[in-house]
Amino acid sequence: MISEVPVSEGFVGNGVEWSAYPHADSEEAEWGYLMTDEKLRRVFERLDYMKPRIVRIMDVAAWRYYKGVDAQGEPLLDFACDEVRMVCRLLEYCQSRGITVLIGDYGVPGFWGYAGGIDRVDDPRYIDMTTRYLTYLKRERGFDCIRYYIITNEPNGDWACTRGDWEQWKRGIALMHASFERAGLDIGISAPDAVEMSENPASQYPTGREWVEQTVAQMDSLVDQYNIHCYADWAFIRDGSFQRHFEQVARIIRPTGKKMIFGEIGGWYHSGEMGELYRQRVAEKPFASEDSQLFTYDYVYGIDAADVLIQAMKAGWHGASAWMLDDAMHTINDLGARDQLKVWGFWNSLGKELTGDPAEEEIRPWFFTWSLLCRYFPPGMAICNPEKDRPGEGLRIVAGQSAAGTTIVLLNASEQPRTFRLKCAVVGADEMDLYEYMPEGYRTDEKSFPVASGRVAASEIRCGDYLVEMPGRSFRLLTNVNPE
Repeated sequence: MISEVPVSEGFVGNGVEWSAYPHADSEEAEWGYLMTDEKLRRVFERLDYMKPRIVRIMDVAAWRYYKGVDAQGEPLLDFACDEVRMVCRLLEYCQSRGITVLIGDYGVPGFWGYAGGIDRVDDPRYIDMTTRYLTYLKRERGFDCIRYYIITNEPNGDWACTRGDWEQWKRGIALMHASFERAGLDIGISAPDAVEMSENPASQYPTGREWVEQTVAQMDSLVDQYNIHCYADWAFIRDGSFQRHFEQVARIIRPTGKKMIFGEIGGWYHSGEMGELYRQRVAEKPFASEDSQLFTYDYVYGIDAADVLIQAMKAGWHGASAWMLDDAMHTINDLGARDQLKVWGFWNSLGKELTGDPAEEEIRPWFFTWSLLCRYFPPGMAICNPEKDRPGEGLRIVAGQSAAGTTIVLLNASEQPRTFRLKCAVVGADEMDLYEYMPEGYRTDEKSFPVASGRVAASEIRCGDYLVEMPGRSFRLLTNVNPE
């Protein structure tokens, strides 16, 4: 029986990390102008099926509008360049589809080796030029889809531009918040954007958990949305530890009454036999960097990625964006090396150009499950768990309900088949579409978009007569939501 008492309300929605192709956005880019209108149209078509509800667009000012400093050390900015136009193409898409955008910086220009001495997030020049850029995008270009700003990526890490310097980061947030208010910008701060399960002994607050706690304790008045990152190992996902862990984190944030999301989320295969196979695959892919998820080509990641997202929803979080949309976006250290691609995407838009293999441009299996979890959980839903929820037993069940209808997801993370009767107070139309992602196969159309395998009467579910037989490592989604 699925409870009618929600674990969260006002669901924000699930989505993706979508960068503006920094190596392929102009003739001057490392790869030249490869992300043409034709390439973008295909990405747009695929996203039109997925219907991401949130998109995280991270950047570096010097990849776009920052052109160094003048003789007085003041930033030189150009908002009319090709690189900014590429960002605007992504924002035009998000604006036209009503997608909530989180925009931000991977780090200050100096951290990325650009001249000008802008090396800290609390540098007033960084604050001012960011405010001017966002004013251009939001006010002059009309991109109201930009709702939140992230001052820097993963600030608690020793790899970040802040190197875990809490006081620098805190001052930067306060200065940016004040600058937005002076400019009349309706953009909230999303924070801490920390990797919650990481440690940095050099930081004043060495654990990611402490960064969450201290953001709530010291900075809640400045923060409009809470956002963290997690890349969980496959074993941590499959035994239900992810849900239990992040239920604890949610309890820290929930008293603020603000939305909490995963700005980046994904799964790793680092341990055991899966880890050995992963390392073998990296060695066999000449274009893939070690920072890759080479199981995106396989059925298995469609289950594990869906599992981590479902557990996030079950733990009371309001949404998550997948790392990442497209292999054509990033390389190690973003130097543009073609043999150091970050292979994490649902496809590689430049597969032929970068790897010589057009098959890399095809949609990969995990698109099936992730797109359904974006498409059929629209914003505003109340998310509900079974009355007797046992994360450690491998069966994940979660439902979303709103005026749009009801969506129910069932995932068997274990190797053993499970049989049970499903009962839920379904709202909406009586006929529910059934999508199935099974070890023996799954249905897609000629574009590789998911196709329903059947229909189920909601009346069967309402009265508890619907018998479910779940093979090991399988996924089902039932919905009467019309996402159009």
